Amino acid sequence: MDDQNFINFKKKRDLGAMLSDTFQFLNTEWKPFFGAILKTAIIPILIAICAIMYYMISSVSLMSSLSEDTNYDVFNLNFSDLLVPILAFISSYIIAYALITITALGYIKSYIEHKGDVNYQEVQNEIQQKFWTYARLFFTVGVIVFFGALFCVLPGIYLGVVLSVSFCLVIFQNKGVFDAIGDSFSFIKNHWWETFGILIVVQLIVMAVGVVVDLPASLYQTADLASIFNGEDNIDVLSSFSDPIYLGFLAISYFVRFILYIVSIVISVFIYFDIKEQKNPSTDIIDEIGVN
Repeated sequence: MDDQNFINFKKKRDLGAMLSDTFQFLNTEWKPFFGAILKTAIIPILIAICAIMYYMISSVSLMSSLSEDTNYDVFNLNFSDLLVPILAFISSYIIAYALITITALGYIKSYIEHKGDVNYQEVQNEIQQKFWTYARLFFTVGVIVFFGALFCVLPGIYLGVVLSVSFCLVIFQNKGVFDAIGDSFSFIKNHWWETFGILIVVQLIVMAVGVVVDLPASLYQTADLASIFNGEDNIDVLSSFSDPIYLGFLAISYFVRFILYIVSIVISVFIYFDIKEQKNPSTDIIDEIGVN
């Protein structure tokens, strides 16, 4: 790769530089980077999208049953009515996000080590060796943040920011699940606020794009829900949530959200190396002077 196009991850950056270099990296590497991710994760992504559609349709069906029969005994629900869709949704999303994360981070790791010349066999090796580690990490972090937010929103936000670097610790420091979670607290110490600020800005950008992507589904659903004011009953209103056209728009929206998640991964790597360089500058930084 031309050195002028190589992005040096191992240096200190402010917010503006992180955003600029993130989009520069995505601009120069978009074809092989996204190609590697989709090659690995496209089927799990589609399965996850189907799972959320299944969950929505099942939920609508259950609510319709409750609306039709006021004597419906919620304590005698069939197992498949509620738990199977939820478990399918959660497990498929964990697998999809784990594959996207390990592929993206494995690609970036190889990109850094070989100065932009990615070794795809190394990426495949990382996927094979660390996929289940990332799956367990996603589940564990999700549980921790969920319970932190359940009792009070602020602990959930604090834990979410701290644990955002745990995914980088697995790939760049070869940590296990619990070591990565534990070391995240010491790693991000004295850098929580700057990390929080960067993540907030990035999430606002991602959310803004997400709103635009969600617009077709929202407009279509709004038109359907307008029937409420025309005196339609609740069952007809609920059925609009399982409308095939609406679900199609929604599936596209979820797919784009998976793609947007990749931006957060790249930013997290810049955050990781920014903190790492502040704590312990790389010994090879002199050799990389002049590299963008």
